[in-house]
Amino acid sequence: MNRKLKFIITTVWILLSRAYDVYATYQHTPDLSKEANPLVSVFGFNWTSLLAVVLFCSIYVIYTYYLTTFHPFNLEPKEKGYTLSHFIGYIYTGKKQSWISLFYKFPKDLKRLNHYSGQLFSRCLVFAGVVSTIMWLLINNTEFYKNIHSVTMIYLILIIGSVIICHRWFKRKYSVYVATAK
Repeated sequence: MNRKLKFIITTVWILLSRAYDVYATYQHTPDLSKEANPLVSVFGFNWTSLLAVVLFCSIYVIYTYYLTTFHPFNLEPKEKGYTLSHFIGYIYTGKKQSWISLFYKFPKDLKRLNHYSGQLFSRCLVFAGVVSTIMWLLINNTEFYKNIHSVTMIYLILIIGSVIICHRWFKRKYSVYVATAK
């Protein structure tokens, strides 16, 4: 698929799935009293602040996805011989570091952060859209799912799925990096 078409399809899916999630949430809990999103349940966001964050994050992901699609930037190290762990750390920070740096460091280069985000967050947001859409369709159209639905299950699916997406992306990038070293 050409990159322009892929960008359009991905962008439309992100926007439609986020919009459907907001719509279904409003139908289910107009006052947000049953909302499980930590922005609401922990931090007390109202509809205005929640929508602002969702819109900002969606626009940021689409913008960074646009950058990675039409203005590529090489995230990989030029030096050869990195382990997978150091490769992951380099992809994220631009320095030879362990993959653990993902949890406590922040890239100093905004261009690197944007391209990293565009590559991974777009994939994760597409996945989150699939999960939330299926969840709402099941909640609204079946009886059996209402009995098994849980916030914990949904967040576990989102977290585990996103980790798998990221891991597969890093492994693919690393395979290319190792193959070009030979």
